Amino acid sequence: MLLLGFLSVAAFSCQESVARFVFEARIVDGGNGNPAAETDATTLRIGIQEGELPAQEYEFPITDGDFDALLEFAAFTRPTRIRVEIAGATTELSSASPIFVPTASAGLLRLVTAAPSSCERVTFDFLEAPRALFGMVRSGTFALIAGGTGQSDAQIEFFDLLEWESRLFSDDLSVSDLGETRAVSVDEAEILVVSANAAPFVFNMLDPTRRIVPVVLHSGAGPSSALVSVRGVGAMVIGGESGGEARSEVSLVAPGAVVTSLQLSRPRAGPAATALGTDVLVVGGDAEGDAELLFDGAATGQPVEGVMDGVREDGLLVSDGESRAILVGGTDAAGAVRQDSLRFDGCPSACVAGVGPAWTAARLDVLQPADSALLVGGESSSMVEEVVWNDANVEIQPVLEMQVPRAGAGGLVLESGAFIVAGGDDGVSIRDDFEFCVPSALEPL
Repeated sequence: MLLLGFLSVAAFSCQESVARFVFEARIVDGGNGNPAAETDATTLRIGIQEGELPAQEYEFPITDGDFDALLEFAAFTRPTRIRVEIAGATTELSSASPIFVPTASAGLLRLVTAAPSSCERVTFDFLEAPRALFGMVRSGTFALIAGGTGQSDAQIEFFDLLEWESRLFSDDLSVSDLGETRAVSVDEAEILVVSANAAPFVFNMLDPTRRIVPVVLHSGAGPSSALVSVRGVGAMVIGGESGGEARSEVSLVAPGAVVTSLQLSRPRAGPAATALGTDVLVVGGDAEGDAELLFDGAATGQPVEGVMDGVREDGLLVSDGESRAILVGGTDAAGAVRQDSLRFDGCPSACVAGVGPAWTAARLDVLQPADSALLVGGESSSMVEEVVWNDANVEIQPVLEMQVPRAGAGGLVLESGAFIVAGGDDGVSIRDDFEFCVPSALEPL
């Protein structure tokens, strides 16, 4: 049976009347069953933080896999985080929720558990179609999933992070075959979708009257462009290829699907890009690998002096979001995967490039989830690594192994550091399943 927890909330108005709100939390394994069953688990720990209130920690005994937990919230209208741990002499399982507002939800939270440094394959929920090379972008407690599948009615679906359920939108979207698809956040509600087989559009997760708004981007915008989300600014589509020629145009898509045209200092097909605050670092592509910065408010990119990296197409540019980045992978002029890396420090004001660490497990079609430094899967790989900055040093460190290899997967990272991986190519077939993964330790509340 399911391991059930019930969270009870008492709300007091200024007239001191009392309302009762009951929130159900289901703590499950990958098969939607009781993760404590047939284990030596003796303790359930639940941590809760509501808005800016101090985090609270509760502990309950587990007997033969069962427990009884009734918790009282201080307020149920604040952004809330929940973390759970199941512990015993040889048992250690944990999970965490995304940030959510209980009264804005359906009253159900499902928490999949996994052991530290491992992934739990989920077998009770599946994508609406097998997908690889698709877009998966979080919006609040949901994620848009687009493309990466053959001709079907399942071009666009959404994933509910709270209930752990994937389903098609009820709207009649009439979306044609998207094929290989990239997607990136414009803001909290709007997501830019760029595909190989269809015109680009902005998808609105909140407003059903503006679900799909077509946008006109520059010629060549597509799979060979770099896509990057710039918080507070919008989404950028950088470079690309048209008629066999690299492009130097940049399309900035602001909230409301407003498009502004910018310009790179040189044409680039297959570049990599990352946001450093509200500025964007752009590196590599099909030409000799130099770099440039698209400064917030500037119409043209400014070259970064002293960068000569050679040809590097379709690499990954991982940043700390502020002043440092590292360029890994990609292919050289002969099509070979590059194992060397290029690091950037002191950006954007005094950007200096230098030699980074070797990527011993260099591979293609690796997932880099938004707002993270993770490198997930890739061709014939189940490996997950993380780019870590330690003072002046940068390293690529192993994190864990997924249950199966996944190339061209989709995924997202929760505030706790736990992450979800979906779909991908395992080397034999395209997958439609999920994995819930927990690093060695979750972020404290």
